[in-house]
Amino acid sequence: MSRSNAILLLVVATLASPAFSADPPAGTTLPDDIDPATGLARTTVVRPYGDAPPPPAALPLEKPVAVRPHVALILPTASPALGGLAGAVRAGFVAAVEAAGRESVPVGVTAVADEGPGLVEACRQAQRAGAFLVVGGFTRDGAQTLATSDCARQPVLALNELRGPDLPQSAYSFSLSLDNEARQVANVAVGDGWRSAIVIGSNTPLSRRVQEAFEREWTRSAGEFRRIAFNGSPEDAPMVRERIARLGAGDMVFLALGPDEARAVRPYISGMLPIYGTTLSVNPRADPIVNVDLQGVRYVEMPWFVHPDHPAVMSYPPPKGVMSVEHERLYAFGIDAFRVALVLARGNPSKAAIDGVTGRIVLEDRHFARSLSPAEVDGGRVIPLRPQ
Repeated sequence: MSRSNAILLLVVATLASPAFSADPPAGTTLPDDIDPATGLARTTVVRPYGDAPPPPAALPLEKPVAVRPHVALILPTASPALGGLAGAVRAGFVAAVEAAGRESVPVGVTAVADEGPGLVEACRQAQRAGAFLVVGGFTRDGAQTLATSDCARQPVLALNELRGPDLPQSAYSFSLSLDNEARQVANVAVGDGWRSAIVIGSNTPLSRRVQEAFEREWTRSAGEFRRIAFNGSPEDAPMVRERIARLGAGDMVFLALGPDEARAVRPYISGMLPIYGTTLSVNPRADPIVNVDLQGVRYVEMPWFVHPDHPAVMSYPPPKGVMSVEHERLYAFGIDAFRVALVLARGNPSKAAIDGVTGRIVLEDRHFARSLSPAEVDGGRVIPLRPQ
């Protein structure tokens, strides 16, 4: 890039040793809201800074590391399991760096093969090389590892939710979270005047998480709910109508189901009942003929998908090539991850509000929270419920 203050220092260093495999460690959780079964990049011309020196555990450093102030992005793009997902985030991050032009800061990008020891060593190495902010921790376990390591003596931005009350003051987080969406949808439904919910979920871990997040917020804000279990089979879908009738209560329905399950169940729910869901249930890039069975489902969505003409969205290029909707969500997330990093780099993040492509972003107790746009499926197409 020719822009003097928007130099991208591309450092691709796969940090792996025989002590651990390239696959994520046992117990590692994939990023929130991403179905690992899908296998969740925009390429760009960058100005290479050179190879990153290997970690001391692999090879002793023979000369001092060049120290240059920069933001370090560390992602598991060298992982067979996570590389495609992380690559989409990287592509969005790089696109945002380019779009920022003279408003950018120098950025170094490092590839790692795992989010355990490799992530921490890459973070230490980046800080020795002058990183004043490290962005990483793509998985939930990786985010926690980064925030609780000695790297957090300087500011770090974890790209997933952090857990625990005793995290360092220098640890921030920004994430795609279906839990957060479910809470927002509960409040949207309460605002629409509903007080008694019928919650339809399946036995998948992601469905259970979304269901529980909705129910907690619903109980706090509205009142009662009843559950209906759906086993995922087409034969079970017609039974949903009978189960709703047997409950004899409920003035709205919440779907904690994947897209296929939601499309199977929706035709058996009375049109008299308002239906709500999250992005777990709706693919905004699906053909209208596919989404027609989701008629009337309300949920919250990224401005990236429902407000393509908004200036905040038009400022960034679409990804190159064909991307799944899961990859595209991560691409948009990468754009906003850079914008959050830029806010942290400039200082005083508590007073910043970002009109992001993934939602409106504000800092809430060291977590950058997103407020998404209300949307509805109408005629198979996703439309915004409010202008931006």
